[in-house]
Amino acid sequence: MTESSEALLEAIIEILETGRQMELTEIYQRVRERNDLDLSRFSTKAGLDARIRKLIYLHASECELYEGKRDLFYSETGKGTGRWGLRK
Repeated sequence: MTESSEALLEAIIEILETGRQMELTEIYQRVRERNDLDLSRFSTKAGLDARIRKLIYLHASECELYEGKRDLFYSETGKGTGRWGLRK
C-alpha cells in the first residue's frame, strides 16, 4: 500500500473511532474536512470517494474485495447499505 493510501486508511480509522457507524457520505465529508492529508492527487471528489470506498472494502471481511489481512470495518446493517463502523 502506498504511503498516501496508508495515510488515508488511518484517517478513516480515526474518523470511525467514535464507536458508531457512519454513512459513506459522512465519511467522505469528514475526510475532505481534514487538513492533515494531501488530497491533491485526487482530481475529483468522485475519485477521492471511490478510493475511500475501496479502502473500506479491502479491509472488511464481508466484501468481495477483502484482502484477507486487516479486518478493520464492518456493516451492522449489511453489505450494500453504505453504513460502516470500526471493528473493536
